[in-house]
Amino acid sequence: MRALALALILTLGACQWDPPSQGARDDSVPPLTVEGYGDMRIGTSLADARRISGQAMTNTPLDEETSGACVEQEYVLPTGEKLWLMFEGDVITRITAGSESPSTRTAQNVGVGSTDAEVRAAYQNVIEEGAHYNPPPAHNLIIWTAPDQSGLLFEVSEQGVVTSVHAGGPSIRYMEGCA
Repeated sequence: MRALALALILTLGACQWDPPSQGARDDSVPPLTVEGYGDMRIGTSLADARRISGQAMTNTPLDEETSGACVEQEYVLPTGEKLWLMFEGDVITRITAGSESPSTRTAQNVGVGSTDAEVRAAYQNVIEEGAHYNPPPAHNLIIWTAPDQSGLLFEVSEQGVVTSVHAGGPSIRYMEGCA
């Protein structure tokens, strides 16, 4: 009996769990992952993003003289919430959930409004870095699935609350959208 109890404890301890204050994640809504959001995937072309979203996305970069320049596009979800798609050249390299998408969650049920502690409880190997513009204690939490290639970046305010989540490749570290 003790062996069974110990096995159960070890199994549960190895699992990542939903932070209690967030409640259960709504499984009818896709999670934001390092691979993307639903059918909108990292690496998706602009043409496919238009087809998937049904939205007329333009690809006018900030620097129109530079071929393959970076641009961000609004992606309006059926709920009315908005994600931001970053295109470098003609492919998605990052998807961002911010204040316009408070219901968007990762598979571990963290997102905008979650606390620093909830992010740290939901993920292993969290790397803390200073925030780009806000003074400490504001900071960023990064989870790499492939070091410097694929991951999630959580921007955390001075109050210890997540204000945005970036998913994708190295572009998750860009400070101001495409910059």
